[in-house]
Amino acid sequence: MVVADEAQFYDEALTAYTQGEYQNSYLLLKQVLNTNPDHLPSKLLMGRVLLLDGYVREAIDEFEEVLLAGGDENLILPYLSRAYLYTGKFNKIFAMLNQYELEDEARLTVTLMAGNAHIRQNQRSEAARLYQRSLQDLPNSAALLIAQTNLLIDLDRLNEAQKLLDRAIELHGQAPYTLLATGKLTEARDEPSLAYYEQAYQMAPENPATMRAYAAALAENEAFSKAEELVKAIERQSPGDVQNQLLKARILAMTKNQLEADKILRELTERLSLLSDEQLNEQIELSLIAGIVAYLNNNYDMASSELSRYLSKRDATPEQLGMLADSLLRIGSYKDAAKLLEKNDALVVQNLNLAKLNCELFIILKRSFKCEQLLPELTRRYEGDLQFTVLKAKLYMNTRKLDRAKALLNTQLRNSKDEEVIKLKIALLSDEDNFSDALTLARQLLGTNETNIDYQALVADLLIRTSQLEQASEMVDKLLHNDAQSVAGLVAKSRIEYYQKSYSEARSAIDEALKYDKTSVAARILAAQIYLADGRNESAIEHLVSAKTLDKTNTLSRELLMKVYREEGDNKAALSEVNALLGLNRLSANYHIQKSAILYELQDLKGAKTQLNMVYGLWANDAQKLLSLAALQDNVEDSQGAERSYRAAIKLAPESPLPYLELTSFLINKKQLDAAAQTIETVYLRFGTSSNVTMLRGDLAVAKSDKQQGFKLYLEALESDPDFGAPLFKAFELARQNTQRPAMIAYLQNIRRANPNDTLRQHLLADLYYLNNNYTQAATLYQALLKNPTLARRAFVLNNLANIYAHTDSDKAMAFVEEALILDPRSAALLDTKGWILALNQDYQAGLGVLRQAYTLDASDPSVQFHIAYTLAQLQRGSEAKALLNKHGTLAKQFREKPNAEALAASL
Repeated sequence: MVVADEAQFYDEALTAYTQGEYQNSYLLLKQVLNTNPDHLPSKLLMGRVLLLDGYVREAIDEFEEVLLAGGDENLILPYLSRAYLYTGKFNKIFAMLNQYELEDEARLTVTLMAGNAHIRQNQRSEAARLYQRSLQDLPNSAALLIAQTNLLIDLDRLNEAQKLLDRAIELHGQAPYTLLATGKLTEARDEPSLAYYEQAYQMAPENPATMRAYAAALAENEAFSKAEELVKAIERQSPGDVQNQLLKARILAMTKNQLEADKILRELTERLSLLSDEQLNEQIELSLIAGIVAYLNNNYDMASSELSRYLSKRDATPEQLGMLADSLLRIGSYKDAAKLLEKNDALVVQNLNLAKLNCELFIILKRSFKCEQLLPELTRRYEGDLQFTVLKAKLYMNTRKLDRAKALLNTQLRNSKDEEVIKLKIALLSDEDNFSDALTLARQLLGTNETNIDYQALVADLLIRTSQLEQASEMVDKLLHNDAQSVAGLVAKSRIEYYQKSYSEARSAIDEALKYDKTSVAARILAAQIYLADGRNESAIEHLVSAKTLDKTNTLSRELLMKVYREEGDNKAALSEVNALLGLNRLSANYHIQKSAILYELQDLKGAKTQLNMVYGLWANDAQKLLSLAALQDNVEDSQGAERSYRAAIKLAPESPLPYLELTSFLINKKQLDAAAQTIETVYLRFGTSSNVTMLRGDLAVAKSDKQQGFKLYLEALESDPDFGAPLFKAFELARQNTQRPAMIAYLQNIRRANPNDTLRQHLLADLYYLNNNYTQAATLYQALLKNPTLARRAFVLNNLANIYAHTDSDKAMAFVEEALILDPRSAALLDTKGWILALNQDYQAGLGVLRQAYTLDASDPSVQFHIAYTLAQLQRGSEAKALLNKHGTLAKQFREKPNAEALAASL
């Protein structure tokens, strides 16, 4: 299908859609998408058609694919949020409000969907707060005023509801939606309301909402025959409508048709009921049959049973207690072994081997604190014993007291060849991300026992982490050849595939590993990471929940969960995880920062500020960290806290200019211009002048609306430090806005003469020529830049060349833009240029098709809007062109072709 045919089919599909002919629209869109599955305008419109036809999940797929391909959020999210509402994906709607900067119309729709999501979760107060915040930005929105009115009525805040309703009527007059709200408010006051519903119905007799409300009011007033007629009309209009079915059942019940009413309600229950969660309860009963002879013969089941019976009648010796504990451990009865040793703790401390066994058991059972309780008595008895030192190192590693563990391993155990010690050193080095040294020790360990599968897996894992994947693969293949069910080998194989982004193979290996060992936390976390990389978040969450259940002290599983929940928009679940992480480590500045960000997204500004205040306490003696904190505080609207952090950093590092400079920039951004000027003066007196100080003087001048002085100071900063990028770009931005553009051009020309290889400044000069309509000079420079194979933003340069030649040499222009589109096929600007060239070449239908692709990616660009309007006008569709310009307020925006757009609008 050629471009013109594609554009024609899409145009016909769009026309059919606007005329309500959804089946025809669907068939036309299928023709386009069969030929070009990536045609974004068609995919977006297809999503809208599918949503109307009730194919919600299929619609979501279309919307998400367009969004992922770079489509304009303002076009997509209003429909996608509605689809998420229908499927109960409420957190995804909440995430939209936090993740995207939407224009008013789109933000309004998403806000209303988010409010509905809160209501469906019985969070009416939360919805009311959301609407109240939104009304501050959109005080005249009828939809928002009525939504909040209805919500306040539900919350029995009738006086507040009345004020909002009065405002809606004052702004928009009486309409069906204001009458429905009036009827509802009147009902809440136990006053007659039928007349309002009737009037609303008369104004909008085909609207299901007015029809339902009027029918319900008629039923309440016992006008059952009229109500039934309306219900039948709704049924014809919207077969299977759940709300209508409920209303029908209610009327039947009120007219004593109980059997019919029950039948409808049963059908609805079947349709709307949710499957209850399945709970897996694994109860393992262990039959204990054992004795001392059985223990010697490795029959540990019998040993544990017989020894338990024996020790229930007689006092144990340390040797007997050790045999029973060992037997219980070997059959997997860890908790029974722990209880046994805990019950006999007085005997345990008398034997170091038994005490070591006890502590290791507590560590396995995630009860390290029990071992810590024994530590004082064990220290008194065994301090200086090598095995006790190893035990302490292991305990410190497990309880994350890494400095203490490191001290023991580097002093008392420095020269130890004990395998336990070497494994502890490997663990410590791995924790410090020193995988290279860890690998050296692991190879040493493997050298002592080359057939040890665990050691082979350890070396393989460290080879992976040091990016020696080929050697790791050889070792893993050998390991799995000897033991195809080796969990460590399968995990290592999975990790290699994961590093190579072969996610299908990685999933296969990790799933196989988990089949043999469902309790491996490391395997669960790796599985989650693989599923996350493959975009399968739900499966990842399942593995992470299992991992944190298996090991409540594991931080990585909770950190990943928190990250996933935040990406999914489920900030309440993320908050739960970060609270658990803080329970494990109250002094983690990172966790407090994460919690602050989550609370900010939940609109809890006070809580967000409180968390960063805690970070202030942790970082109070580090000037560099305080500067980072100040930026975070500014992000959560805590200007007072940010300023405090900046000033504290200055006190800590009075001889460093950086805190002063960052404070000055902050004060300028906050319009505290007198304070900023004073700080600049302080910096000058203390440290003398510098390019940074001069630039800040320029920022201050611009903030005071003296752009001329600002430009002058930026150039002074560049004279002081020609390689300083910030003042260069600030001066360029002023020139781009037509402040001192000739002076900036002259400056860049001088730079070019002095340094003809400075591509960055040549690029800026070319851009200014282009903006100044000096197309010959711009084209010469752009074409010179293209000779550089490493040129950044190459597509942008090609696009500008295409625009330069669009009016004079369409073939040349098209060649440039086609080359640019190879580099960036999803660029709205490039598609706009291509469509515009086609339109200027009088290929209006094909041009319109391409321009609509650009519009799908960026509907807010006034140039795209003008180009589409122009093309529609050439196709004799002036009313559509005028409607598009009016819809977006195109003429109120500043852009290069505004005079042409004004001329077009005047001609329509």
